[in-house]
Amino acid sequence: MSAPNVVGVYIFIICVIVPVLVYALVKQLWNLPLQNGPGYFFGVEVPAEFYEGPGRSWMAGFHAMVVALYGVCGVGLTAIIATRRWEMTPTWAGGFALLFVPSMFIFQAWTRHKLGVNPPVRPVALALESRRFGDYISWPAEALVVALVVLSWWLLLHGGRHFDWRSTMLQSWVVLGMIPGKMAMVRMSWPLPAELAEEHFRLQEVSRRFWMRLSGIIFEWYMLVILLGVAVLHGLLPVHPAAVWRWLVVGSGFAVWGYGMIVMFGGMRQMKAMGGDLRPAGSWKTPFGRASCFGTGRVFLVWFAIWFGGILAFNLYPLCKAWL
Repeated sequence: MSAPNVVGVYIFIICVIVPVLVYALVKQLWNLPLQNGPGYFFGVEVPAEFYEGPGRSWMAGFHAMVVALYGVCGVGLTAIIATRRWEMTPTWAGGFALLFVPSMFIFQAWTRHKLGVNPPVRPVALALESRRFGDYISWPAEALVVALVVLSWWLLLHGGRHFDWRSTMLQSWVVLGMIPGKMAMVRMSWPLPAELAEEHFRLQEVSRRFWMRLSGIIFEWYMLVILLGVAVLHGLLPVHPAAVWRWLVVGSGFAVWGYGMIVMFGGMRQMKAMGGDLRPAGSWKTPFGRASCFGTGRVFLVWFAIWFGGILAFNLYPLCKAWL
């Protein structure tokens, strides 16, 4: 693939990602702490006068963090354009994601530590419905995912050409790690308040299925399309394949990614509408225990720590190797 075609692919990636980041900032992120209404800050119940007093400082702090994150993203993109180091585009996009996710988790954890020390105690309802993995997960689809990952490795190993081991292992880790991740999502459970228990239960079901569907699209199938596409380019096509084949891989991957963005923004609007009059998970505690952290279960948090920690390790390994 010639240099101009490589540049065209990277410019296409930038032109797709930047509008999505701007839309997310304006429509979803800027007022994210208010997603549950003025009586809450990031799901923590606050007094009515909160936003007339300390709430202003909390919102200013959140906005400062968002501006800083987007500023780092903007500086990185400007550096790529100024130096014409277009090959750094994937590092720029992935680096922003790796910086954004921990920053949001840390800010929410700090919010809960400072504002949610003594959440109100409320009566709890008991949900008797059982959840089976097969009701939420398509095992034939997951078997297909595993088979395609194996096929990708077979093509790469038998292609007779050098390939990036770290990137391939990272993509495989992300894809295969979503299988236990989905299982952890099925097992997630939150206490149901006695007030409007049925409405809270429906919201939990919609939320669970939404996050499983979204993570399956973005982290499983998108990464799988890229992994398989690169394997086909290395294993079945000539050393310098026609540009159309690389554009096909990139276009297929971003078609899946774009569909995931549509699902994400639509699902977030749906959950916001459904949960407008309901208490967010983690904003209260039962008479038998504390409020759930981020509205998630311990099993999910353990899985996420391992999965995301592996992603960080794969990305930080080259830096650590260079320093040592």
